[in-house]
Amino acid sequence: MTQVQESSEARAARPAPSRNGWPGVAALALGTFTVVTSEMLPVGLLTPMSRSLGVPEGVAGLTLTITGLVAALSAPALVPLLGRADRRTALCVLIAVLVVGNLGAAWAPDFGTMVVARVLVGIGMGGVWAVAAGLAVRLVPAGSAGAATSLVFSGIAVASVLGVPAGTYLGALAGWRAAFLAAAGLGAAVLVAAALLLPRLPAE
Repeated sequence: MTQVQESSEARAARPAPSRNGWPGVAALALGTFTVVTSEMLPVGLLTPMSRSLGVPEGVAGLTLTITGLVAALSAPALVPLLGRADRRTALCVLIAVLVVGNLGAAWAPDFGTMVVARVLVGIGMGGVWAVAAGLAVRLVPAGSAGAATSLVFSGIAVASVLGVPAGTYLGALAGWRAAFLAAAGLGAAVLVAAALLLPRLPAE
């Protein structure tokens, strides 16, 4: 009986799908673009990063491996930790962690600091995936759920095709730290968009 009541309450709290949900879907797509770009950014910056941080390129490459490993571990671990937290609020907090990680990477004076920053990026990335993946279907009518989900996950392909090369190009023009600053700025834009465009999304 309690489960039935909780399910009814969850459905009542769930915002009614409408066309107004599409801006929120776009914000989620920009979020997936940002987390994948942030994850893969070191790929085109390893040489200048290694020189600046005083480590071999192979060691600098760990900044990519560490982020992916932390994201894989944190994604399932964060779901129970978030509990009944509103998913919009949780998403904004996780994006903020991603922004702090990218700012830390841009500032990092040594490899140890860079590793800490990339761990934060991994936590933010894993959390965003855990939260954002199932939100698109809650923002649009049932008949549009497939299209909305595809749009959210399109951020992966776009990041691979545009985000990473753009970061590499910016790194060549203004230095590798500028590329991480740009990723932090993009994350801040996603944070604002998510806060403004997403409705309250109680946990289900």
